[in-house]
Amino acid sequence: MTIRRRRGSPECNITEMADDKVLAVAAQDPPSAPVLPAESLIPEAVVNAPHSVRVYDHGVALRQIELLIGRQWHGDREEYLGSPLPSFSESDQLRFDRLVALYHDPQEGRRPQLLGTDGMVAALTQTRRLCPGFEAVIDLVIRATILSLRTGTPLFVPPILLLGPPGTGKTHASQLIARALGTEIHAISCATNSDAQALVVGHPTSWKSARMGQLTEAMAMGSTAQPVVLLDEVDKLSTHFSEKPYHTLLTVLEGETSRALMDEFVRVPFDLSGVVFVATANDVDALPDFIIDRLTVFTIAPPRDEALLAVAGLIAANIVAELRGCVAMPTQDVLRRAARHNPRRLGKLLRLAFGFAATEARDALTIADIVAAETLVAGAVQARPIGFLAARGERDRAGQ
Repeated sequence: MTIRRRRGSPECNITEMADDKVLAVAAQDPPSAPVLPAESLIPEAVVNAPHSVRVYDHGVALRQIELLIGRQWHGDREEYLGSPLPSFSESDQLRFDRLVALYHDPQEGRRPQLLGTDGMVAALTQTRRLCPGFEAVIDLVIRATILSLRTGTPLFVPPILLLGPPGTGKTHASQLIARALGTEIHAISCATNSDAQALVVGHPTSWKSARMGQLTEAMAMGSTAQPVVLLDEVDKLSTHFSEKPYHTLLTVLEGETSRALMDEFVRVPFDLSGVVFVATANDVDALPDFIIDRLTVFTIAPPRDEALLAVAGLIAANIVAELRGCVAMPTQDVLRRAARHNPRRLGKLLRLAFGFAATEARDALTIADIVAAETLVAGAVQARPIGFLAARGERDRAGQ
């Protein structure tokens, strides 16, 4: 794995641990205590928590309601003290409903921040073992967690870009990092998004089908001030020819602008400064320099040989667990045959292979099951090795 730091940064390579103690902590076996999920926090605890922040301005939401209805809003007493509401257009009615939901939030827009704990460090250490090739990425998060733990300040992780070919497990690793931190994850596919403004801050009611931004709405509906936001395939973000989508994305990556990001639909400012942004991309050249400058870039190489075999074992173990342990863990020979494929395809093939075994009343996979699954996926065309783990005979024939 290679890492590119922000341009102009005088700091040393990020793969080097700043403190030997960090390496010592990361090498320890994790305790058995589970990570506390974010959703276990109750509203009263959030309101009284010493480390919470308003993710949106509750007072502005009230003022926007009153501007919309042209009079004072009485909140819970509206049914008894309020006069009839004006007739709204469809878009204004939707805006009114969203504003009322923001106003009636029991936490008044406050959400807990993430504070580093020993449990988080332990969970991240375990995640590091489960994600070969992502060690440097997770080390960055471990260091940030330990810094939060030692200082009692909220966790801060700089925006990250995971750069690598499809099927290397970038999305999966992001999900495991969020789980280790005990926080939510919001995954957004940039490749299928045709409107960058709708993605971030939404559109005013003058637009057709206007609504809140996906990011701001996720913050309003979520239970934490610091979710992981996965911007999947950010290099494929393409919109209308007159729009500049990466300029819109820049507003959430800049610390100052992300602290008071105005949602264009409800006209309420949101604070996204605590969000852990993880972007994935296949082609860094498709990204403008001003976006790359604000990301810490990690180049993720496809796993090979023993590393890929280890990944295959982890994927197989997850599938065995999903099947309630009613099937046997594949042997090394079976895993080696399956490991000719990238991690994304590997999970699909193993599930299909277990189906072939089940039809013959077998709990254990054979190489023939893997071959049958490959044939099914490839449409009777023999699946070829794609450079991960070729069979020894094929290497010999290739003169390797």
